[in-house]
Order: sequence, then C-alpha cells, then structure tokens
Amino acid sequence: MNPETAASPARLFFALWLPQTVARQLHTRAGGIVGRSGGRLAREESLHLTLAFLGEVDERRLPELQRLAADLRLPRVPVRLDRLGFWKHNHIVWAGCGEAAPELTTLAGELQRALVAAGFLDAERAVTPHVTLLRKAAHPGELPALPAQEWSAGELVLARTWRTDRGSTYEPMARWPLQ
Repeated sequence: MNPETAASPARLFFALWLPQTVARQLHTRAGGIVGRSGGRLAREESLHLTLAFLGEVDERRLPELQRLAADLRLPRVPVRLDRLGFWKHNHIVWAGCGEAAPELTTLAGELQRALVAAGFLDAERAVTPHVTLLRKAAHPGELPALPAQEWSAGELVLARTWRTDRGSTYEPMARWPLQ
C-alpha cells in the first residue's frame, strides 16, 4: 500500500455532550465513589452519552460522515440521569436513566438508521443511555442515590477517541444543532 494515499482510521462516535453544570455534579459524585472502588475517573470535560459508536472509520470518509450529520433534522431531546450503576463485566460505574425519554431512544434510532444506510454501521444497536464515570473499578458496593440531573440536549457531537497510556481521550470534532 502506498503510504501517501493510505488514510489512517479514526475511532469515532456520535454523542450528546453534558452541560458543564451536569458534568461537574456527576464528576463530583464519581470522585466520592472512586475512593472505595478504585478505578480511573473519567475527565469532567469528556463526559458524554453515546448514541452511536462507529469504531474505526477511514479518514477519507470524514467529509461524507459530516455531510450526513449536517443533513439530519433531529429534534432536541430531554435527558434525565437519575441513577448510578455498576457493570461487573467491564468494571464501569455509570450514571443512567431510570427510564429513558422516548425522544432520546427515537433520536438514537434515527441517527443509527442513517448511519446504517450510508454504510457506517452494520446494524442498529440497542442504546442503554448512560454516562461512564469510572473505568476499571472494583465493585463499589451499594451506590448512593443520584439526584436527578436533567437538561435538554441541543446538539449532536461527532467525537474521536484517542487511546493513551492514561486511558482514552475524547475530542469533539464537529457539532450540529438539534432542532
């Protein structure tokens, strides 16, 4: 393969980024849990709710992906994070929805259908709305109650994942308003 014409893959996903006030509240709450469960605390500025994980995408397809997102007419959605949980299989402490707003599920479905039709995803995937707070955590025991964190998500974010020796870093690449 000619290195001058080869494009490197980018690990990409679409998400709703948390407002600063919500991110701060969740980060503070997670900081209180890390003391008893260990693990790696997610960076406050990187807290997000993933709608569609694309995995590795050839960088030459980025303009096509951005046009697809720009052409979507997706509605603003209410988000309510009101519970903490722990997934034992991947050692993640998360904040999630006791019951996801139907608008949030619809938004993820519409986005994924467009991505499948354009060949960026193989199939739609079920979305469990959550925000990862801690990675590589031991079982934290009984988690504290989470005062509800609510907002109206007003933009769709395309982000890139960078793996480093200190974990993953997330870089928003582009943003589009939700109607």
